[in-house]
Amino acid sequence: MGNARPAGNAAGKLWLVIGLMIAVFGIGMTLMTNNMNDKRVDEMTQQCEQDGGEAIVSKEKSFLSTSYKFDCKQ
Repeated sequence: MGNARPAGNAAGKLWLVIGLMIAVFGIGMTLMTNNMNDKRVDEMTQQCEQDGGEAIVSKEKSFLSTSYKFDCKQ
């Protein structure tokens, strides 16, 4: 028992590493979702134009994410 020392410093570093991993994972998932949504909107636009309509797409870009509003006028 004389060798035991408080885990304060090591535990703090561990939680910092865990927090950074969660942040990196969250940012990666957000960017991947934005990329998939871009592709989906492009496909919807092409389908609308092939059907003889006019695609109206509005984008709102925030810090990391992008929201879309899609409308196909026939």
